[in-house]
Amino acid sequence: MEILPKLFGGSNQVKLMRLFLFNPDNFFLLKELGQRTKIKPGQIKKEIALLESIGLVKTRKVAGATPIKKTKKTKKGQKKKPARESLRSRLWGLNSEFFFVDHLRSLFNADFFVSRDELAQKFKNCGKIRLLILSGIFVQEGGERVDMLIVGDDLKKKLIEKIITGIESEIGRELTYAIMDSADFAYRFHSSDKFLRDILDYSHKKIIDKIGV
Repeated sequence: MEILPKLFGGSNQVKLMRLFLFNPDNFFLLKELGQRTKIKPGQIKKEIALLESIGLVKTRKVAGATPIKKTKKTKKGQKKKPARESLRSRLWGLNSEFFFVDHLRSLFNADFFVSRDELAQKFKNCGKIRLLILSGIFVQEGGERVDMLIVGDDLKKKLIEKIITGIESEIGRELTYAIMDSADFAYRFHSSDKFLRDILDYSHKKIIDKIGV
């Protein structure tokens, strides 16, 4: 996930772009953008202004909200600057009519798979991971399929969950995932378990495979 930040001027801008591109029907408050991307408010304001100026995102007022007006303090004798509306009373979302939306979405998906070795490294201290599969939204298929399957032994589930939260902030999407030990996976695999068949019989990407699936 190193290429796009260099192309687009930094990881903060890329995180925000991913969030908007992969949640095209949602509008977000400034606070929500920070929670989803783990970016500080001051930095978000700067990046949002840029994305809005090129037309990738659009804004609207929060329904029923009373606008909060802000004025800057001035020295005695100076004219007061005009009040401006607080960003907290606004929402931002993707402008689906932006010409490059589909191209950008494909590019951001491709970038994720180019960095698959880096993704595997994120989980290196999470126990003995024997299988890591991406499916669902990672192969542009939503529905009821999980987005990530992690199989191994002595797995540190809390650490895995923390890493996945970090990945969500990077790619701008909430993930559905499953964690299971090797014995459980082997039983399900040889029993033609529907949950696994829905993953393995359709499009997916193996990031780690020490089982030989």
